[in-house]
Amino acid sequence: MAMGRQSSWTGNWREDWKEDLAKTVAWFLIGGLCIAGGCLLLGNGRNFWTALKPGYDVEYLMDNGGAKEGMHVTGQVPYVYDCFANLSDFDGKDISGYYYALPVLDGMLILEVPESRYEVMETLWEETWQYAADGILPASPVPVEGYVEKAKGRLPYLLSEYLQEVLEYSPEEVDAMGEPLMIVYAAEKLQRARIYAPVGMILLTSGILFMILYLFLQKRRLEKEIEK
Repeated sequence: MAMGRQSSWTGNWREDWKEDLAKTVAWFLIGGLCIAGGCLLLGNGRNFWTALKPGYDVEYLMDNGGAKEGMHVTGQVPYVYDCFANLSDFDGKDISGYYYALPVLDGMLILEVPESRYEVMETLWEETWQYAADGILPASPVPVEGYVEKAKGRLPYLLSEYLQEVLEYSPEEVDAMGEPLMIVYAAEKLQRARIYAPVGMILLTSGILFMILYLFLQKRRLEKEIEK
């Protein structure tokens, strides 16, 4: 009799252990999918939304103006003015970003590029000033993809200083340009967002669907136990 009760208790313990293990695995899977999907969306959602917008050609903006915050910018930069600032001007660390003045119809844009694009931008800058001297068009336009945002920190001051001291604009002419906007070079980020954001959506959706399915199966199991 005692052996029978012990055997029954052992069998129930094994069943409970298997059930608890299955629950743990199920919630671990669901949680992992939701967390991974959510992180990918949070990290890439904004750039993915930008990448979905129609791209405005940077040369068109230079010729016609009209840049606005949030614009998706693509195309090739045909010419450029000096690099008037770099990231070390702001935090004193190693240089990781460079800021060029980009002439447009309604004023001046700032073009932010990473260190990896510095050499090609410098080549274009040299060809731009050669063009000003002898009329030979720059032969090395630089591909760019990014988005437009307001210039922050000391950038507006540094641009104003450059326009007045180097390009000899008057303070009144600089003020008439208004608050400067900046094109942020983000080709790699936007490309990653095109891949990771959809993957994040799939993972998050899968996690939610698995959770619904799991809860439904658990409900059905409890209903059957009650019926018994």
